[in-house]
Amino acid sequence: MLTPAGHIHHATGPQGTAVLDVRRGRWLMLDADASRIWRAVTVRGGTAGLADEIAVPTGQDPQKVGGRITAFLDELVAAGVLIDTARPRRAQRGRWHR
Repeated sequence: MLTPAGHIHHATGPQGTAVLDVRRGRWLMLDADASRIWRAVTVRGGTAGLADEIAVPTGQDPQKVGGRITAFLDELVAAGVLIDTARPRRAQRGRWHR
């Protein structure tokens, strides 16, 4: 399951979602499409069925849309914005504190 990292704050409005990484002091502004994915993760608990919800009304291929959703989420995980709670945390060598 994906969840925002503890150092992430976010707010969603009609134009999209603003995500603040307080650890790095960086903002990430999500447009309406990216915000829809963000809300699926943070409110619904996952993106199951989201590709079909986006693709079918617009005549797109659900598999391609699903691939783009996955790639976007992978980028957020790699950037440390989202955490995959199903994966064990990496061992931090030489650190005995957080």
